[in-house]
Amino acid sequence: MKRTPPRSGLRPIGGGIGYSREFLERLAQILVHTGHSPKKLAREFREICDGLEEPARDWDPAYLNYLADLPHVIARWHADPQFVDSQGAPVPLPLKSRHLSLTSLITRVLPGEDPSAVVDSLIRLRGIRRRGRFYVPTNRQMLLIRHSGRVHGLIALLGILRTIEYNVSRATSSSRIFQRTAVNPRFPLRALPAFHRGLKTLAAKFLWTADGNMRRREARFRSEPTIRLGVGVFAFEDPLTTGTRAHKVRPHGTRRAVSKSRRTARRRVQGKR
Repeated sequence: MKRTPPRSGLRPIGGGIGYSREFLERLAQILVHTGHSPKKLAREFREICDGLEEPARDWDPAYLNYLADLPHVIARWHADPQFVDSQGAPVPLPLKSRHLSLTSLITRVLPGEDPSAVVDSLIRLRGIRRRGRFYVPTNRQMLLIRHSGRVHGLIALLGILRTIEYNVSRATSSSRIFQRTAVNPRFPLRALPAFHRGLKTLAAKFLWTADGNMRRREARFRSEPTIRLGVGVFAFEDPLTTGTRAHKVRPHGTRRAVSKSRRTARRRVQGKR
């Protein structure tokens, strides 16, 4: 059967990750190693899937790699001394040139890939924009939304599953992959929005530092074998509250306190008459 090609500028590249079997296998290993029955897991998963509809589009695991690698072009544009000006800002680049160009940058970051397809993807995902005959990055980071955002979220999910599964099943005390969390069991509901905003700012600085650390080692050991290494920051809520009705509930006691103070004030005024 002939396969429908992906949309222009969003094509997958060779060598995919993220087949559904790997997601399920990693999660099952974690649960079984922590005491869950595999027979019960199989029964529960069948029950869950029975209530789901078939997706509108087929899953292409290679697209996960492609989407994961695109931001690296933007990061190098902001950090490579050849592609920044005297103030450290990324220089506008023509598409092609005998000297520095967007094509030469892409070829350096993603060797073997079609630069025109990468440019189309970066424009579609609003990672770059035109300025006359030149291109400039829209920001130091790429904000992925809708379908691309959902797919990109699987990168973090798969990474978390791989790390936890390895740590709980095979790692030794000296070979554990870094995994740390900070959990507060009584966090105030009204403070959630401000906390999430602050975490975004803190995480952006931390991740840029971590990415710079990886890029320096990439440049230093350029001729040696490589892997894809990722570092992530995320928050989790128990129970999930953000975006739900519970998040919009007025904190207990606020209205009652106001009403009581008003009643007290009215009684004082009536007593003076």
